[in-house]
Amino acid sequence: MDNVLLTPQPGFRFYFKEHPDYIFEIGSVTYNDIRYAAIAGGKSFSITPNEFENRYKEGEILCVFSPDKLMINPKHNSEIHRKERYVISALQTLKSPTSPQHLSKLIEHISTEIKDPTPPSCRTVARWITKYKNFSQNKLCLQDKYIGNHHLRFPPEVYQILNQAINEVYLKPEYRTGKDVQAYMLGRFIEQGISLEQLPTLRSIQRHIKKLDPYIKLKIKKGSRIAKKTFQAAGKSIISPFALYMVEIDTHYLDIIIVDPKNKVALGRPFLACAIDVYSRAIVGTYINMYPPSAATTLETIKNMVTRPNHKLPGGIPSIIIPDNGIEFKNNSLARVCEQLKITLTPSQVGTPNNKPHIERFFSTLTHGILQKLPGTTFSNPIDRGSYNSNKIAQLTLEQLKQYIDTWIHDVYHKSIHHTTGRSPIIMWQDAIDDIRPSFLTDIDAKILCRRPIERSINHGQVRVDGISYFSHSLTTLQAQGIKTVTVLIDDLNLNEVYVVDPNNKDVVIQADSTNQNYTFGLSRVTHLEVQKLKKAQTRSDKQRIGPMSDLYHLYKLMHEIQNNLIKHKPRLKPLTLELPKQLKKVEEQLFSKEKDLSEQSVSPINIPTPIEKFGSLEVFKHGKI
Repeated sequence: MDNVLLTPQPGFRFYFKEHPDYIFEIGSVTYNDIRYAAIAGGKSFSITPNEFENRYKEGEILCVFSPDKLMINPKHNSEIHRKERYVISALQTLKSPTSPQHLSKLIEHISTEIKDPTPPSCRTVARWITKYKNFSQNKLCLQDKYIGNHHLRFPPEVYQILNQAINEVYLKPEYRTGKDVQAYMLGRFIEQGISLEQLPTLRSIQRHIKKLDPYIKLKIKKGSRIAKKTFQAAGKSIISPFALYMVEIDTHYLDIIIVDPKNKVALGRPFLACAIDVYSRAIVGTYINMYPPSAATTLETIKNMVTRPNHKLPGGIPSIIIPDNGIEFKNNSLARVCEQLKITLTPSQVGTPNNKPHIERFFSTLTHGILQKLPGTTFSNPIDRGSYNSNKIAQLTLEQLKQYIDTWIHDVYHKSIHHTTGRSPIIMWQDAIDDIRPSFLTDIDAKILCRRPIERSINHGQVRVDGISYFSHSLTTLQAQGIKTVTVLIDDLNLNEVYVVDPNNKDVVIQADSTNQNYTFGLSRVTHLEVQKLKKAQTRSDKQRIGPMSDLYHLYKLMHEIQNNLIKHKPRLKPLTLELPKQLKKVEEQLFSKEKDLSEQSVSPINIPTPIEKFGSLEVFKHGKI
């Protein structure tokens, strides 16, 4: 249709000229805000009416679809063009376009030319011209409007108080009604000496409130997440053309209580970081732990994903990853890994499951398929749980839970028919990789690559990170070559060794071991930072008395503190509890050995030294030797 006239209204679909592949739809229009959402994914945005109009006039916003209400039908459109013909002709040919003397001849000529059976009067055309000028020559103003009262019912100061009352009284999280707004206005009227005859009725106030954007009202009443969920359609499905083209990664708080394997004390609910292939719906990476979502747990999930083909499991290096979008991920850890593996990282919006619909749906299937059938489940809410005592009935350890979940994924979920694809995930995966095998890394390659990078200086053949020193004879060689700063690759879940990248030859990495391996064996960064807090609290005399065993001693104190009453007093240390059984025995043996006195005991490794490894084509140096 030629010369289609458009106005921004709900249902209007458009795209920006710079990004023609992304289609948006207007969901709500108010006096000062236009809310629109992406067709694919459902992300919500807002723009002011003035900005929308300006960008539309400049050609930056282009229409895709307008509802019938917006697309002026041929009858109304021809009427607008009829009026426009009189107005444009008068403006272009007459010196005084609104003069009745000149307009009469022009109207007669135009009506004959366009065969207008009912020519307008001179006053009517003059009114059209004035209106056309006032509306910046927008022909939409020539459209016939519905007849009604165009005057304000109340003075401007009344509307000002009404808007203020709505903002300060009604738009609050607490329960408020139009009657509360009216009461506020009554008080302001009395304070300012305004006649109470001007006070709007309750019905008038309710009509004014009804004009508010329902999204804004729900956002203030119940929060942004619920508002987005309520006013956001599921959105267009995001197509993944082949296996591992797009992978969604998310972390879920599992509905089950696990226990300590040693004393059977309830530890709390673990987290599952999981990766799903959008094409086949196969699970391509998992990591179950007691740590909340962070870049470290996501790196562990990626490490598991890129090495799974070594164990004949679905997985590999994907093209696109959609991870969590928490503040924990705004660092260079994931960016570095994705850059090395040529993976596109596409973070999602916070609290928007439509950005990761497939993994969210899998978590629901997992919860009802296995978790709520195990002893110690917390169910989905207190109503479903009833009188079930999850802490008392819990009996599964973290390792047992891992085995149950892995078995359920491989033997139940992967072999069940998916309701969307109509095929089982494992069969669909196997068919997809028949022609093109996914790329993957060896376990050693992934172990070195999936780490947090940090810049450190070399000092006497050592690098120091978070108070822990790591040594390698190869570092002395780098230092002798004049290299002062190197990149250290750290695994926040195991501080026993780090890898150092040779700045002169980035294909070579150097393995540096902790100088205090009795302390760092199986140690996570979370545990280490808590130990350092205890160290700072000790007195100078304690340091002199304890000497070189200070770290080990405070790790011992921390472990006993955790064992005594960790969950009740320090819930933030809950993830550390699982490290106690394997470390406490070693600490006790070192601190209370009957063969050597504490003051004379030297620090020596009690674990098997980390073997020399090879990072694919990267040569790994340890103690100066390949």
